[in-house]
Amino acid sequence: MTALVLVFCLQGLPDNCTEQRPIENLSLQACLVRGQYYASEWLAEHPKWRLARWRCEQNVPRQHRA
Repeated sequence: MTALVLVFCLQGLPDNCTEQRPIENLSLQACLVRGQYYASEWLAEHPKWRLARWRCEQNVPRQHRA
């Protein structure tokens, strides 16, 4: 299992970040190809944010907040 992980931070508050996982259960190649598309789509809907980093995680179970 590969998941696309996008980390966005507020432009005016760079320490205020959020992690988004728009798609999971991808092949690694599909994750790499779609990453830029999903990041630009999210940024178009959230203009006060910037993309800080992104990655494709393989075989890492999602951690749920307590």
